Amino acid sequence: MSQLGLKIILGAFIGVPLVIGLTKFNKADRVGRLFVLFIGAGSVVDTVMLTSIYLDKTRYLLLIFNVYSLLEALFFFWFVWATALSDFIRNIAKALLYLTLPLWILFIFIFPLLVKEISRSAAFDTTYYIITSFLAGFALLQLVENEKSVFTSSSFWFTLGIFFCSFCTFYIMTFLQTILANKIWFLNNVFNIISYAFYSLGFWYLKVKPISG
Repeated sequence: MSQLGLKIILGAFIGVPLVIGLTKFNKADRVGRLFVLFIGAGSVVDTVMLTSIYLDKTRYLLLIFNVYSLLEALFFFWFVWATALSDFIRNIAKALLYLTLPLWILFIFIFPLLVKEISRSAAFDTTYYIITSFLAGFALLQLVENEKSVFTSSSFWFTLGIFFCSFCTFYIMTFLQTILANKIWFLNNVFNIISYAFYSLGFWYLKVKPISG
């Protein structure tokens, strides 16, 4: 199957958590609502990129990708800060949240001027995927240790999705400069589909505010 075909399938899978999330949006808490908006933003970005590729208008694709990477990093760090049980993990996530924009500017605009061989997108993405993998991994361990039933916890499924997405994408990106890159890049789309399945479960178990009156 072509990369475009996989992207179309991925776009369809994005719709699953988005639809479930939208049904609970009005009664969800702030974390739930922002997660819905994050998934919606991802859906819009994927649609724009797919359309650009189809129309062979790829001039701004890298810019769109880099801006979305910034948004994703900010959201991942914010989510861990807002939901982690450990104050230590939350404080690290909070500090990284404030450092993300300066680091993005450094990686995207300054490093390429100093080191020509560096890939601006890969450098930033690899860095924040490594960090979010560790943060989400520790947050997951704490949830498992403290929650009686993690499988009905929306925070567990959201955190698992972030961990899985970050770890697997980092794993794929380690092969970017090798001959295996083109052969295994399709796995990135497969991993994203699995991540959206975890997000869907998160929205499914999302607790909503009771109707007053």
